[in-house]
Amino acid sequence: MNIWVMRHGEAGFNASTDSERSLTKNGEKMAFKQGKWLAKRFSDQQVKLDKVLVSPYLRTQQTLQHIEQGLQAVNFMQSFANICETWEGITPYGNPDNVIDYLRFLREEGANNVLIISHLPLVFDLVQGLTAYQDSVNFYPAVIAEVEWKAERGNVVISEYP
Repeated sequence: MNIWVMRHGEAGFNASTDSERSLTKNGEKMAFKQGKWLAKRFSDQQVKLDKVLVSPYLRTQQTLQHIEQGLQAVNFMQSFANICETWEGITPYGNPDNVIDYLRFLREEGANNVLIISHLPLVFDLVQGLTAYQDSVNFYPAVIAEVEWKAERGNVVISEYP
């Protein structure tokens, strides 16, 4: 299974709750740029996503929108409409073990390629868990780590910084 773990784009702090924080203009540009990078990566590897998991927080939902725009800008036309799942389990303090259990289930159901858009500290903890604490990534805003996850141990293939 290939898993792309992404932290949301740069977000502002002018919101009444953490879940309502929105992307800055720079955060929108970061996510758009990462969408273009994903399109090239998916095209080069002939990848078709099976599932997109995204946190319900505003900034991750906005990141997803700008990623889709970046994908479309380079004519990568896979629609996320039928494969996108908004999940409370991947908010900032979600349990990485629960996410890994869900990824196991998806793999058993035949999923090979999953994109996850979430937050710190979960994205860091998730990559650590997927790689048996052998790899780590500095998850600045909009960073993507591609993890090749075989059996119970994965490795970070590449990480992309906007």
